[in-house]
Amino acid sequence: MTDTHYFTGRAGQARAAAMKAKGMPSFRAHMGMAQEYERRARGFAPRHADQVVLDDTDD
Repeated sequence: MTDTHYFTGRAGQARAAAMKAKGMPSFRAHMGMAQEYERRARGFAPRHADQVVLDDTDD
């Protein structure tokens, strides 16, 4: 399995989890993970945790 296949699969899993999320904070977290996996599948370097902006609202 290549990195591209792995990250593409993980992106799909994260999107599926987002669709099942009970609230917006969970939805946003899973969608953020999906976007990061998609970035990595396209060959971009991983983002560092200190560069990720989290929404602190509790919708």
